[in-house]
Amino acid sequence: MRINVDLSVNDYDRDLFAERRIVLETRAGESMVHIVLKVLAMAMFHDPRLQVEPVMGDDDRFKPDLLIRHDDHRPALWVECGQCRVQKLDKVTFRYYDAKVVMLKRTEREAREIMERCRGQVRRLQAIEFIGFDNGFVEGVADALTGKNDIVAIISGNSLQVVVDGETYPGTIHRFHSDAP
Repeated sequence: MRINVDLSVNDYDRDLFAERRIVLETRAGESMVHIVLKVLAMAMFHDPRLQVEPVMGDDDRFKPDLLIRHDDHRPALWVECGQCRVQKLDKVTFRYYDAKVVMLKRTEREAREIMERCRGQVRRLQAIEFIGFDNGFVEGVADALTGKNDIVAIISGNSLQVVVDGETYPGTIHRFHSDAP
């Protein structure tokens, strides 16, 4: 399924108002929840250089959902949405040691759970920001999506409002970092 999104971002913390038009294709086995996590990540980390499902080099085994590159093409921001193996997070944080890595999950609980699973398994755990949302928030937004969507994301601190075609979905952004190295 093809999802067209006209995304407007109001991020009060970054004094940012931006718009972006994107087309997302759902792949076999990809849920609308995964699409919503990508859209939320695009809003939270909006940058003109942000790439969705970028092409990686031949020697790159892994591919992010979203990526911002440094001028020399190394990853500056690597975003994973939904399902992700702990081993992938270990390899990505070790190989791209100066990149910020973000792991978005549906809920606060899922974000905490993967952070705990990473303890002792990911060598550079401190490089990862884990993000989850209120229970039911991502699913509510996913249920509202159609083929063409006007989405406004309003971000202030940990508060998030997503407006899909006039319907408002309020939520909270839950962010976690590991204290352990």
